[in-house]
Amino acid sequence: MFAAEREGAPLAVKIAQPWAVDSDAWDAGTTLQRLRAPRLGPDGRTLRVVPPTDLALCNKIITREHARLAEANDDGVVKAHEFFNERGRAGYVMARAEGPSVKLEPGPALVTLARTLYRLHEKSWPHGDLKPENARVLSPERVVLIDPLPIGVELVTPEWSHLNFLVSSPLVNSADPRDRRMEYRYRDLVALALMASQAFAGDRPWGHPEVARMLDRSVSMARKREELSRARDRLKKIMPKVPSVLRPFLSLALEPGLWPEEGPTFAAYLQARPFETRCEALVMLDVGALFAEACK
Repeated sequence: MFAAEREGAPLAVKIAQPWAVDSDAWDAGTTLQRLRAPRLGPDGRTLRVVPPTDLALCNKIITREHARLAEANDDGVVKAHEFFNERGRAGYVMARAEGPSVKLEPGPALVTLARTLYRLHEKSWPHGDLKPENARVLSPERVVLIDPLPIGVELVTPEWSHLNFLVSSPLVNSADPRDRRMEYRYRDLVALALMASQAFAGDRPWGHPEVARMLDRSVSMARKREELSRARDRLKKIMPKVPSVLRPFLSLALEPGLWPEEGPTFAAYLQARPFETRCEALVMLDVGALFAEACK
């Protein structure tokens, strides 16, 4: 990412640049805030998380990210300008969102973020990788989202993922873009709920380490069920600290659910399609209005 200027207007230029070194690491220091692609290790179970050293993968991500920004057509999303190719590297120009990341504290910026997200979802535009770093505060009345997750690109952002989402994601893990958009919309609302938990209670029921263990196939099902149980206990302690108007939203978004058993129980779980039910209930809530009431 480069800062640029054209005819006096501040711009940003983003261009594909593969990481120089492959890595097997799955820890906060090396995987928390970088582009990641999940792969399985030689045993077929252990999850490796590697930076994309492949230029083709980086080009695909940049190309699709530009397309997603271009289709947003909303002041709440950074404006994308021309797309270009420089010596085999894909890149694009966009407006520069000069503002700090949203602070996780009650206030106008958090309300504006919630209202912006609700408006974008009403336009069928989910972000998919919502986190404080991707929400830039230009003024108390304007928050601009950057770096959306390209539809159909498998990347991992552990810190702001949802434990129950990891269980439910196979239900919508198809090639149909409509399914992916619903999945991304759900991820947005879960991330917003985690932000609200941090802002109002000073804590979250889980973060990067817990989700990393849930993603790792070398971790037993028993341990994953224990992780869900601990997350539920932490959520119960957090809820009384949150404004009452937000509790239904947080409960609906963050209740971890149950890790399904193998065999018939798992088949019944799939048939019940709890992911779609929860997602449809969540999107009916006007999160902008809820956060405005909570921050009065």
